[in-house]
Amino acid sequence: MKQSTTGAGSLSRKLTAILLSAAMLVTGVVLAADNSIYIDQTGDNATISVTQDGTSNVVRGVQGVGSSNTTPAKIYGDGNQVTVNQVGSANTLNLGVVRGTGNGTAGNTVNYSVTGNNSTGTLNLNNSGQGTASNNTVAISQSGNNASANLNLVGDGNTIGVTTAGGANNAYQSGVTGNNNTQAVSVTGGGGNSVGITQTGDGHTADITSVGATNSYTVTQTGGSSGHTTQLDFTGSSNTVSVTQQGTAADNIANLKSVGSGNTITINQNAR
Repeated sequence: MKQSTTGAGSLSRKLTAILLSAAMLVTGVVLAADNSIYIDQTGDNATISVTQDGTSNVVRGVQGVGSSNTTPAKIYGDGNQVTVNQVGSANTLNLGVVRGTGNGTAGNTVNYSVTGNNSTGTLNLNNSGQGTASNNTVAISQSGNNASANLNLVGDGNTIGVTTAGGANNAYQSGVTGNNNTQAVSVTGGGGNSVGITQTGDGHTADITSVGATNSYTVTQTGGSSGHTTQLDFTGSSNTVSVTQQGTAADNIANLKSVGSGNTITINQNAR
């Protein structure tokens, strides 16, 4: 099934796309892939809610030539509420958010929830490449095995919350650039999970809580003059931790609490 929507203007608008496993025809064209949603939305204060229940779910942008899954669904504007909920296996999300540049405008809120195995989520809140993704809120929830989420965000004052529960070999990777951004990551259950956080700018905070074995956690925070803070609280054995913090004029802080055997912890801090 293919569902496409485009809107424009500054008035509030609501887009709801619900895709069930039953086959439906919208444009008269039958697609080989099941449960595909295409989004290209322009305007402020939109509410976009997508629910997919089934296998091989895909959310992506309006396609040009070909049928590549990598073209991101595009959300343009400020103050938008975006919710994507995928249930099933082999789920794919490619989402690009382009923040406006007007003064006094509200940030966007993005909620991504996926249940199932082998899912891949890519969220780019700097899709314009202009570094204006400020004051956004991002929430990511993964439940299952071999789930992967990748976040790219450039801007100031953003808040990020990530939860991975009940699975093994799940991964969360983020690249965040800007001042005073905060990330809180919780990994519970299973083993072989990985968290990689890279933040560049002033005064970042990374907070990781984890329960499980053979997990790996990497935090790299650099740049700016106000220092950085990393907090890790993990329970389990044979975990690997690497923290690198480099502030140029202020002290960096690393607080670690560990319960388990055979863990490897490496911390490098440079405040000069």
